[in-house]
Amino acid sequence: MKQLDAETYFAAVSSKALQTRQAQEVMFELTYGCNLRCVHCYNPTHRALPQELTTTEVCSIIDQIADLGVMTVSFSGGEPSVRPDIAEILRHTHRRGLMIHLLTNATRMTPSFVDLLEETGVSQLLVSIYGATAGIYERMTETPGSFAHFLRGLTCLTGRTIPVIVRMPVTTINVEEVDACQHLVETHGFKFQYCLEIEPRVDGSNSPLTYRLDPRQKVALDSRKFGERMSAWVQEPCSTEEPFISCSCGKSRFAITPYGEMNLCVSFPIPKYNLRTGTVREGWEILKRTVDDAQPNDHDECPTCDVRRFCRQGRADAWLETGDMSRCLPHFKVWAQSLEATHALLDPRRPR
Repeated sequence: MKQLDAETYFAAVSSKALQTRQAQEVMFELTYGCNLRCVHCYNPTHRALPQELTTTEVCSIIDQIADLGVMTVSFSGGEPSVRPDIAEILRHTHRRGLMIHLLTNATRMTPSFVDLLEETGVSQLLVSIYGATAGIYERMTETPGSFAHFLRGLTCLTGRTIPVIVRMPVTTINVEEVDACQHLVETHGFKFQYCLEIEPRVDGSNSPLTYRLDPRQKVALDSRKFGERMSAWVQEPCSTEEPFISCSCGKSRFAITPYGEMNLCVSFPIPKYNLRTGTVREGWEILKRTVDDAQPNDHDECPTCDVRRFCRQGRADAWLETGDMSRCLPHFKVWAQSLEATHALLDPRRPR
């Protein structure tokens, strides 16, 4: 019998799900409540409002997700651990046989909470890191004392069985601490990643973009960290048959807000299908139609763009910033041009 490693298996399942339009993964925002106030965050409120889903409603939606054939639920927030019913939600999800990923800032992590994560079979813990020093970390979080709580959280996770990835959203505030953050994370024995995408808030505010790196800074950081490996990131020339929305939203994954709205993605909050009055199965059909019916307008420059192979912009980026999926955003155009120039320098065929 042929055996596959986990990464190969899930890649094959994901590919099959895209082809068959089978929902495979859900990002479930359990709450907008959070104990931090991060300046770059897309969270519209940071508070848990009364209209958030109840325990019974969350568990009912989990049942419907499982019945739909979904494999993985990623719980996020806000900070999901601020929900007083988080243990009940995790245990119910585990009983339904779903794989659980949890996104957290780790500042509320305790040995007993880690016990709960192990008990409920959490298969991946995605922890955010905002800086390697208290000064930078707390400029990001606007919460005094949060860095010390984060370090205690990391210590709680050290030596436990849960796979942990620590991700750093890189901003104008913390960019000089990328290497120090990596060292801190790897010293604890965890995998480190950084992310360059900073998005508008889901309520339409572009204030987080104030902290976004200049495109040239992004390329310079990637070049320093990855060097010639960046050449593998270049996409193949796009087919003329490629759909307008080409990501996995509405094809194999979807998102649910704390208010019970079912959307294409956390960063693509449409069509806001109401799960309090409808079902996950019906909502999935509506999401698929939303993707299939989406069409470019006269603002769409992608088919003729000479740096399209290097572009990181998605339809969600344009929609969040402008309300128009077809718009080309100047930030992403400069990013693509900078990537193209860097790729030319890294090309092994270039005369030396």
